[in-house]
Amino acid sequence: MNLNALQSLEKQIKLVIPLLEQQYQKTPTSMLELIIKRYKKAADIIECTKADAIDYKQLHIKGSVRAYLESASDYMNPMLEEMAKIEKLLEQALST
Repeated sequence: MNLNALQSLEKQIKLVIPLLEQQYQKTPTSMLELIIKRYKKAADIIECTKADAIDYKQLHIKGSVRAYLESASDYMNPMLEEMAKIEKLLEQALST
């Protein structure tokens, strides 16, 4: 993944974290808490690692949309669209 794509991924993760935290305030669940922890850890990993040294599989956030939906069945939540953008960026990174 090039530097611009990595920056886009980091920016998107940092955009989604507050949305997840707001959702957690409304309806706290253990799954949402886990997703928040994973997103924060992923942001830290990206921030502290060079672009060419990141192992995207270590981020452990792929599948978060599905995990959220399985626990909440909240298909109309606009937050999911933002999370899906992260999934697409990860797919691109893993396919290169």
